[in-house]
Amino acid sequence: MKPGAWWPIAIVGVLAVTVGANVALMIAARDPNAYVVEPDYYEKAVRWDSTLAQARHDVALGWAVDARLGPWSPRGTPLELALADSTGAPLASALVEVELVNNLDPAHAVHASLAPRSPGRYAANVALPRAGLWELRTTVRRAGELFTADLRRDALRGAAR
Repeated sequence: MKPGAWWPIAIVGVLAVTVGANVALMIAARDPNAYVVEPDYYEKAVRWDSTLAQARHDVALGWAVDARLGPWSPRGTPLELALADSTGAPLASALVEVELVNNLDPAHAVHASLAPRSPGRYAANVALPRAGLWELRTTVRRAGELFTADLRRDALRGAAR
């Protein structure tokens, strides 16, 4: 083959790769699980200063929160929270709410109000649509104070902890 005969083949090859890449990108873009958008992201950006002020208030309060998600089940997943004040004493008589957000589907958050089980311990059985990593956006109200904390916990399928 003559040396000058390769350039038309190269051009056709580059065009074929470009068309193939564009088709692959179009297929990936049409997948409803291919992207994740935080709901109300603009509102959250507008409230950024108040979010930082709340974070400073949380640090000043010195309260601590820890959470445990039990094994995932379609009938409900146990969620337990332990709250302590700045001295480490159990924090009783609080109103505890948790918004659970899965990274695969943030538009469908799960909300739960936790009931007191013992001083400083709160629990609920939460209907999570899937196992996996969940962000727990916790809000605690007690004696006129507001405390927030974000935690990440796994709800593992069929696992006992």
